[in-house]
Amino acid sequence: MFSICEEALSRGLGGIAITDHVDIDSGEASCRETLDGLKTDITRARDAFGGRLEISMGMELGEAHHNVPLARDLVSDDCLDFVIGSLHHVRKSEDYFYIDYDRADMDALWRNYYEELVEMAEVGCFDVVGHINYQVRYMTESARARTDLPRYYGTLENILKTVIRSGKGIEINTSSLWRGLDFTLPSSEVIEIYRRAGGKIITTGSDAHDAARVGEAIDDAVKRIASAGFDKFAFFKKRTPYFHDVRQ
Repeated sequence: MFSICEEALSRGLGGIAITDHVDIDSGEASCRETLDGLKTDITRARDAFGGRLEISMGMELGEAHHNVPLARDLVSDDCLDFVIGSLHHVRKSEDYFYIDYDRADMDALWRNYYEELVEMAEVGCFDVVGHINYQVRYMTESARARTDLPRYYGTLENILKTVIRSGKGIEINTSSLWRGLDFTLPSSEVIEIYRRAGGKIITTGSDAHDAARVGEAIDDAVKRIASAGFDKFAFFKKRTPYFHDVRQ
């Protein structure tokens, strides 16, 4: 935790959200253990870095729609500043990280993903939807070539409208950029769909699983947000978005 905060300061960040994975399918005991550990670590980090770095306590809540009562109980914790809602796998399937995309039925893969993304959006146990189209960062080049994402844009727009109606937002995740790809998650086209649908709340995240990646490519994400027509991005405290000018 301290290394993460030091790296954030070295990159000139004024604030950071720590969002450990809390995966519903791991079971209640595991979820609560992760959350309790995070509270302890965040308290220590705030004591050490207070006045130098704004530290939001968050979690990346995976597959909330798989156990809605537990998800709702977890996100009701008053200590939380920020909740990312993520979909890493659909029911009875493994994480998209492990898929053999060269053998996969791409139509079925995307159909199942969006069906569950609709469910997750309707449950609404989040502040922003994380890394939309997450699986693209793991696809082989040939699998991406076999993926016709624009055919799903109508479905995705309806999902985004559900997110917007509930007062939620989306995350622009830069993990694909620091993996050497040329797009964020979601892509610039989807960011524009979100804006045209009336979306206002948009955050940035580097999805760093080690300190060296903290804040990586965030400047690029902010530029893409501005290019899509947004003039502000959000940082959450106590589940409330505070907006910052993208041109500062």
